[in-house]
Amino acid sequence: MNPDRSLTGKVAIITGAGPGVGRSCAMALAADGADLALAARRVEPLEALAAEVAEATGRRVLAVPTDIAHHDSAAALADTAAAELGRVDAVVNVATAGGARAAVADIDWGDYRYSFELNVIGTLEVSRRAAEHMKAVGGGSIVQIGTLSTHSVPEKMAIYTSTKSALQTASLVMARELGPHNIRVNIVTPGYITGGNLDRLWSNIAEQTNKTAQQVSDRAASAAALNRHVDPEDIAEAVLFLASERSRGLTGQEIRVDAGQVIG
Repeated sequence: MNPDRSLTGKVAIITGAGPGVGRSCAMALAADGADLALAARRVEPLEALAAEVAEATGRRVLAVPTDIAHHDSAAALADTAAAELGRVDAVVNVATAGGARAAVADIDWGDYRYSFELNVIGTLEVSRRAAEHMKAVGGGSIVQIGTLSTHSVPEKMAIYTSTKSALQTASLVMARELGPHNIRVNIVTPGYITGGNLDRLWSNIAEQTNKTAQQVSDRAASAAALNRHVDPEDIAEAVLFLASERSRGLTGQEIRVDAGQVIG
């Protein structure tokens, strides 16, 4: 067994490489030794992040503008990473589409189709194309980012919850199918992640409940066993564990990084 279970000499793909979890995952994996292919739709922020990670870590970092909601774009990502960086050892799928908040009776099916194309088909296309390159190097790791809404099934979030549930189920099937090739497939499910999106959520709820955003945030945090929210870096640490050989015995698992919002 190789005593070095770091990502030194490995290549990882990260979709949805933007602020928050995407950026933190990029920094964590590169700091652990991986060269990266970063993918996102917007070219300028993507290239800026790639330059930032490369400067901070000294790793090779490739910016690959990609919209995984489009099949051809998703399919080309792993091939580009392998051609430019020499191999593919890990893929981390952060990219997601939340979809509009609506009761099932009011869902716009066009919105639903877009979310399904990105959250399920696009993510699985990236995963399966990356897996073909992982087979060539003797194995690898696929890490999907899940959502707590698949456990809490909140109202008016059927689009997001059902498409992410479909991804989760398909990923568990992939874990069985790819296991004989030494390719592991796991899911990291975050809780409330600190940052701009969460701040906006608390502000919106505060406006509807006659409370302050801080009061709303504190109440949500008090429901977690650790009485706090999680940071993007917390998610990245779990992703790093699953992407590397540190987790060589784990596949088909969901790891919830939620400060204890859901236990059991």
